[in-house]
Amino acid sequence: MTTAFCSTTDFTVPDTASTAPRSTHDSIPENLQLPLIALDIGMKRIGVAVCDRMAYSCRGIACLHRRDQGWPKQLQKLIREYGSKGIVAGLPKNMDGSEGVQAKDARAAVRELKSTCLLPVAFQDERLSTWTAKERLYAQGLNEKKVKAKLDQTAAAVILEDFLSAHPELTS
Repeated sequence: MTTAFCSTTDFTVPDTASTAPRSTHDSIPENLQLPLIALDIGMKRIGVAVCDRMAYSCRGIACLHRRDQGWPKQLQKLIREYGSKGIVAGLPKNMDGSEGVQAKDARAAVRELKSTCLLPVAFQDERLSTWTAKERLYAQGLNEKKVKAKLDQTAAAVILEDFLSAHPELTS
């Protein structure tokens, strides 16, 4: 099985100087620490995954519903439960690297989240993460109904794995 990997990462940290995310390919914000929580932000659902304190493993833990206005509070509860110190949000770019409607929607969801959450946020290019997640779930022998139920949180785990692979300095 081949795994899709993209190392393009954007970072945002809560500050009053700018509401636009900073882009970087060299380093990550100093205040981004393990363990991390990752989000696969869709227009209907948000898959959630976490890594352990040493970043040895990433696993999907929940799927939140975007239309539920309380999703940021539900996420805050998960952040506290897992002791997360930073957030990695998937940024759904087009195959040519441009940002379309879904990327704008993901950025809007992060802005909404940042109104209640002070953790640093990094954006990770999530191209092909859902495809990779689906491939993994079918390889486990799951039927279509079970794949659909676990797809968003598994895609969030793929996004987090890609982010950690692109930033080994977090785990050293």
